[in-house]
Parts: sequence; C-alpha cells; structure tokens
Amino acid sequence: MNMTRSLPYWLSLCLLLGPALAQGQVLLSDVAAQETNHAPEAQTTPRQKLSPGAEEVARELGLIPLIERLSSLPASDRGGAMNLEALSLRQEIMEAVLTTSLEVDGVIAEIDNEIAKISEIRAELESRRDHALQINAIANILTSGLSGVVGTALQFKQSTSNLGNAIGVAGAGVSTVLSIIGLRQQHGGKRALGVAPNMLAKLFDRETAFHSDYPEEVWTYLNAVPPTGTGTQTRRERLVKQWADFGRLDQAETPKGRHKIELLTSSISQQRQLTIDQLSDRAAMLADVRAQVSLMKRDLSKLMLALRTR
Repeated sequence: MNMTRSLPYWLSLCLLLGPALAQGQVLLSDVAAQETNHAPEAQTTPRQKLSPGAEEVARELGLIPLIERLSSLPASDRGGAMNLEALSLRQEIMEAVLTTSLEVDGVIAEIDNEIAKISEIRAELESRRDHALQINAIANILTSGLSGVVGTALQFKQSTSNLGNAIGVAGAGVSTVLSIIGLRQQHGGKRALGVAPNMLAKLFDRETAFHSDYPEEVWTYLNAVPPTGTGTQTRRERLVKQWADFGRLDQAETPKGRHKIELLTSSISQQRQLTIDQLSDRAAMLADVRAQVSLMKRDLSKLMLALRTR
C-alpha cells in the first residue's frame, strides 16, 4: 500500500531531474570534444623542414644554432604576431642569406665577364680563320684549274707537250702546298685574353688576379661533398674529373697537362697566347663552374622557404 502511494512521487522526481541529467551529459561531451580539439599538435619546426641542400648551406653559414633557437620558440611566437626574439633571429638569418646570395651573384658576374671576353676573342680569331680559308680555297681552285687547262691545251702539240706536263705538275704541287696551308689555318691564330679574370685559377691552386678570388662561403661550398650525391668527391673534385673525362684536361702530372692548366688559368700579367680550341675549353669549363655555383642560390632559397611564416 505504501509502495503504491510513493509511486507518483518517484515518477514526478524522475520527470523533473531527467532533462537536467541529459543536459549534463551533453555538456560533458562538449567539454571532452573541446579538450580533444585543443590537444597539443605536433608542430613542424623550421629545422625539420630543411632540405639536405638547405641544411648544408645553413651549416656552412653558421645558421644552425639560430634556426634551432627559432625552432625552440612556441609556434605562436614564430608566426603571426612574432615576439622580439623571433624577429631578431629571423633578421639575422635573412641578413646572412642575403649577403651570401649577393656574393654568389658576384662570382657569377666575374665568370660571365670572363666568358664574354673569351667569346669576343674567339669570334675574332674564327673570323680571321674563315677569311684565310676562303682565300686559300679560291687560290687552290684557280691554281689547279688554270694549270689543268693550260697543261692540257699545251699537250695537243708534240712540241709543247713537255711544257704542258711541267705546268700540270707545277699546278698540282702548288695545290698540295695550299691544301697543307689550309689544314694549318683551320686551327686559327692565337691571342691573349688581355684584361679578364681567371676564375679557373683557384680551382687548380694557381694564383688569382683581377677579382678572381672566391668568397669564403662559396669556396667552402665548392670544396664540400654534396649531401645527396654518392661517393666522397667534393664538387670541385667532380668538376676536375668531368673535365678530364671530356678531354678538356690532360693528366696533371705530365708536362703537357701542366702546360694546358697554365694556359687555362692564365691571367692578365702572364698574357699567354690561346688558340680557338683552348678558348673553347676555357669557356666550357667556366660554364660548368657557373652552373655549380648557381646551385648554391637554389639551396639558399630552400632555406628561406623553410623559415617562411605559414
């Protein structure tokens, strides 16, 4: 009987407290979801985003400690409204990268200057060679043609046949001499570069002149082993081996090889006479050095991209 009387009371209590309990469960679910969403995420630091080439130039420039200090700062201080320390670190890194980039541009400008001078001298020698070959060809045609016609015409008479034979032989001899001269003329003349850098000199441990030295950062880059390459050869050693494989260099231990290096690295003070082939080899080797040095700017740009605020 008592249970029957208390039943309406319990039903009323459940109806009153049921919505509150349900709302409490919803609130607890929302709080759990918010805690999950605000859980600390794995942030990618600038050091982790560096490519092998970018990390190499950063190490050569002494920027690794600065990048690590920047990476240790909270993400909120490294991006957006950065604090004073983050701004100072970024500015120091950017100044080092910008300075090195300008030094690379300076090396490339000196190489381009030397290549332009080589192209000018080579074009002049080639023009003279082509003109000489043209004159030689005309003289050869006239000599062989006239001697052939005259010699044949004189052979129609018995009394002048011997003279005709002599003229034919003389014409053939002159034609042979002209052909030999033409073979020598194909090599062209020789000429010194004059006022021009010698950017290959330091690569072969020769004396540099006329702004031909390499900045410390660029020289360190050339004497380093590429991080993504195979083997233990430095960039400088790879260039020398490549030139030897292509026949631009002889064995450095031989007198011929040392003489070729002296010609390829000659400066304004030496004024060594260079042939067209030697000028072509020098220009091609300079182009290879230019391409290798230019890759340093690629690594510098990747370094700055890794530090860019996202």
